[in-house]
Amino acid sequence: MNQGPFALILGAAALLAAPLAQADKHQMPKVSHGLESCLPTVLAKHPGEALQVVLKAEGKEAVWEIEIEAAGGKLYDIECSGKTGKIVEVEERVLSADAPGFKDKAKVSEATARATALAKFPGEVERVEFEIEADGKVSYEYDIKTKTGDMRVEVDATTGEIVEASKELLEVGRLK
Repeated sequence: MNQGPFALILGAAALLAAPLAQADKHQMPKVSHGLESCLPTVLAKHPGEALQVVLKAEGKEAVWEIEIEAAGGKLYDIECSGKTGKIVEVEERVLSADAPGFKDKAKVSEATARATALAKFPGEVERVEFEIEADGKVSYEYDIKTKTGDMRVEVDATTGEIVEASKELLEVGRLK
């Protein structure tokens, strides 16, 4: 099991998560399962190197999103519930909107999707990801720095609708 850059910070992330979760009870419930629980679960089912982890509030639940680089260089964003410690979503990340599996399904341009995300969450886009969902749907995911904090906004690349928006509470690691 390769925990990558997280091997030394598991304890620190667990210590940070509880105060963050309690700091604003209106944004996020208590984190029952920390990174020390979720990371081994994710790596057992999806072996590879953990590159980045984000703790975010999805509705009323805390979710750890862990970026894994698997054998052959494939990238995955795997979500683990902070409530149950179980994997709740697996997305394959591709490097561009021209990637096979993404390009043939996308009907909305990245520029249009970006404008939609920014209209709802004004700020600065720090990065965009191109994702293929477990059900085959494709989406753009934006990290947006807003006046009230960092948001992760997912826009369906077929319909152009915002399908998910989460407040980021903790981000650790490097981007690929």
